[in-house]
Amino acid sequence: MDWIGAEVGHDASFTKLEKRVAAYLTANPDALLVDTSRAIAERVGVSPMTVTRFFKKLGYENAAAARRKLKRQVYGPELSRIGNRFDLFRESKPPAGGDAVLQSGIAAIRRAFEVRSQPQWQRIVEAVAGADSVYVTGFQTMGYLARGFAMRLGYVRPGVHEIDGADGAYAGLLTDPAPRRALLIMDIFRYARNGPVLARAARARGVEVVVFCDEFCDWAADITPHVVALPSATPLFFRSDTGIHFSLSLLEQDVIDAYGEQRVREHMELLSEAQEWFGQYSK
Repeated sequence: MDWIGAEVGHDASFTKLEKRVAAYLTANPDALLVDTSRAIAERVGVSPMTVTRFFKKLGYENAAAARRKLKRQVYGPELSRIGNRFDLFRESKPPAGGDAVLQSGIAAIRRAFEVRSQPQWQRIVEAVAGADSVYVTGFQTMGYLARGFAMRLGYVRPGVHEIDGADGAYAGLLTDPAPRRALLIMDIFRYARNGPVLARAARARGVEVVVFCDEFCDWAADITPHVVALPSATPLFFRSDTGIHFSLSLLEQDVIDAYGEQRVREHMELLSEAQEWFGQYSK
């Protein structure tokens, strides 16, 4: 439990609704980095005024004042996020036998389904299925998801490329003359510096940019309308990528449907022939 949890635990005067806010922020302390009072209220199911009263009881003028303190801890010298990870994990770890981990996973999957039903999702599918070239990159621990997604999508359509910036310029994407290009970026807190830089450079060159991220991402929406933000908070040691992982699986299926069965069949038949030529598989 970090500073917000400690302060919440010391105040027994909260109303029932304020305790709901306290429980949410204790479980998701980083939400305060990007959420306004109204956003917190919507997530918890209370009024913005309830959120304001909650912070006043903690001694802050409003949520913004509390956010400033948290940012000093996250980005300043007061707290090492990596060095203190074990301390934070031990203090917030749920009791043995609890279902907090299961519930957080279910919530992430449910949210991925909700996003899939929104109009914006269809535009993402159209951007990926309709592109002549699709580029995929994952920052930090999202690299394995990007690699797996690129490999699977490459089985059903041509022109899919994983990029990692090893050349220092992401030249494959930025110099590709294809008229229709799409870039998928995957990242979570604390967000790689290259993410927004690459996204802006791609957008400036007419590339459709899609960002899969956690619910705390505060840079993607300023660059592209195609943002899939999914819950990552979990009692586990590392933040969960369950929501992003599942959402990518949904995108694969929807792109297959949009791309067309005949074209997918033809592409997979060519790959099957190549697999026979090189004999990479035992069965």
